[in-house]
Amino acid sequence: MTPATPPPISEVRTPGPVARVRMPTGDIGYVVTRAAEAQHVLSDPAFSSAASFLPRTAADPGDDPVGAGRVLFDMDPPEHTRLRRVVARAFTRRRVESMREGIATAVDGLLDEMAAGGPPADLVQALCAPLPLTDICELLGVPLEDRAPFRAWAETIVAVRGRTQQEIDRVRAEIYGYMVGLVAARRAEPADDLLSEMVSARDREERITERELVGLAVTLLIAGHGPTMNQLGRCLHALLADPGMYAALRRDPGLVEPAVEELLRTVPSVPVPTPRLALRDVEVGGVAIPAGSVVAVSAVAANRDPAVFTDPEVTDLGRPDNRHLTFGHGPHFCIGSHLARTEMRAALGALARRFPDLRLAVAPAAVEWRADSLFHGPLELPVTW
Repeated sequence: MTPATPPPISEVRTPGPVARVRMPTGDIGYVVTRAAEAQHVLSDPAFSSAASFLPRTAADPGDDPVGAGRVLFDMDPPEHTRLRRVVARAFTRRRVESMREGIATAVDGLLDEMAAGGPPADLVQALCAPLPLTDICELLGVPLEDRAPFRAWAETIVAVRGRTQQEIDRVRAEIYGYMVGLVAARRAEPADDLLSEMVSARDREERITERELVGLAVTLLIAGHGPTMNQLGRCLHALLADPGMYAALRRDPGLVEPAVEELLRTVPSVPVPTPRLALRDVEVGGVAIPAGSVVAVSAVAANRDPAVFTDPEVTDLGRPDNRHLTFGHGPHFCIGSHLARTEMRAALGALARRFPDLRLAVAPAAVEWRADSLFHGPLELPVTW
């Protein structure tokens, strides 16, 4: 397999804030590449997330048990708002702060195992993959003994190639069946976890249906694992590819927080533009967009908007007031952003503290990248120390 990297920024940047493009279907669409216009599209109800997905017939939701028809990503307010409120309390800054010590302990445990194994090691297997999976399973309340298949399940669900439809259908049925059973267990014996709170919202407050409950739990499991695993891998690759940046982080632990934000800006794990559908004729950045047009927001390009970022092509680990759009904007702003940030800060801080001589065991360009997933990250990240 040859290394696969996102297209250079110059290829997704356009002379103006909105570019008129021909879609693979032959239809005309629009790509938004500047920050102000991106925020406009992502927050204006004239642009629909739900309508940007393929239409469904009345029978379709029954054919897609994992997605439970429509859960969060392809919904618009007020339905999206109703479901988001069910889980919002679990991802507040206060709740995540209460998890900080546990996350730090999990990181140290994983690094203890890596150190015991001695160099070389693969940071994806040692840290990037197990950390977010452990945290989201803890939050949801998935028992430790049940977690073994979850990474494979999650990676199959988000695969864009390399999986047969039969394999995908089998995994969808397995993960949905497991979650149905776990919901039943929490209904019979509630615990101090998010899934128990969701069951209560279903049974006592009737804010969601049973189908939405299961679909939402599956969605949180998948979204809480893949994006962070790949984002952490991308951040670590960028840091270790430039020994000077890693050395700066090692010398100044106070750089960890702004460094995470800067790496989120410059090497996001989801390079694919976010689609919306214009529900009416609208103007964005001086460009008239007809109703029914697909409008794709490129966070990769918006994150390098010179109107917002000084020297946008430079990775400045101490960059102040970093208003990147990697976690989105508006109603669909990533609900797990606080958790992901906390995980990445804990991981980068602990690595710099415990492994001051950490370095890539291969040339940066030799690292192979995922080409079969919605998320872009290293398949392996070989390191030594």
